Amino acid sequence: MVAATATRNMLHQYGRRALGVSFVAAVATTATFFFGYVQPRHEKYERFFANYDPYTRMQEICAANKGYMHTCPQELAKLYEEKGKSIADL
Repeated sequence: MVAATATRNMLHQYGRRALGVSFVAAVATTATFFFGYVQPRHEKYERFFANYDPYTRMQEICAANKGYMHTCPQELAKLYEEKGKSIADL
């Protein structure tokens, strides 16, 4: 028959090993996710917004597709005219 302390030490050793392996796995997966997904995405956003001008983009959208955005100045002017409100010249 095995002594109680030998069994207890075996269980403690198995538990410590399981905790260590799970901790290492958690750190490894977190680092992999951060450096493999978050960092590249963050860098893409940084590059995009370094050169992005929202006003120029809105002008392109308003010029290319009439009626696409109801906040384009021409569309707003039409809405104001329909309601009978006066506006300044565009």
